[in-house]
Amino acid sequence: MAKINLLPPDLGPSASVLKFINFAKKITIILGLIFFVCGTLLVGYILVLKMEVQASVKRSDGLKSSISAFKQTEQSLYLLKERIGKVKSLFAKETSDQSLASSSSLFVSHSGINLTQATTSQGKISVSGSSQSTSSLGNFFESIIANDSYANIKLTSFIFNPKTGYVFSLDFSLK
Repeated sequence: MAKINLLPPDLGPSASVLKFINFAKKITIILGLIFFVCGTLLVGYILVLKMEVQASVKRSDGLKSSISAFKQTEQSLYLLKERIGKVKSLFAKETSDQSLASSSSLFVSHSGINLTQATTSQGKISVSGSSQSTSSLGNFFESIIANDSYANIKLTSFIFNPKTGYVFSLDFSLK
């Protein structure tokens, strides 16, 4: 069959409109492709960021566990340091006990002297006592001075009370 166009040629779209429609179709396709590529890149970027966040969380968990391990190590080192300090002080006490044994003549009863208090510490002895007469007090002081176990003897207090007599306190530094 033969094609017969019954429409007048004036009623069809003009050539410029057809060119514009073809141009609009091409621009629409190009913009669609650009939108699709940008969307794909955006989704990829979001996935990459999600993986980086997960890796950061794993690293922070690892760092937290290593910090707790370091804390436990630090605590054990601190406790070990305290134990070493206590052992050293025990060794020091053994040597001070030996020098304390040499000063046992201080604690032997002296006539007329009443020792009321004695305290010892590292290399030091503090003694408090009382006496009714000066002669017994003098004999006590002479016996202490004659003993050469002390590096230093210090009279820290000396009081006379008519009821109790002479009250004194002495500090001895051990050699």
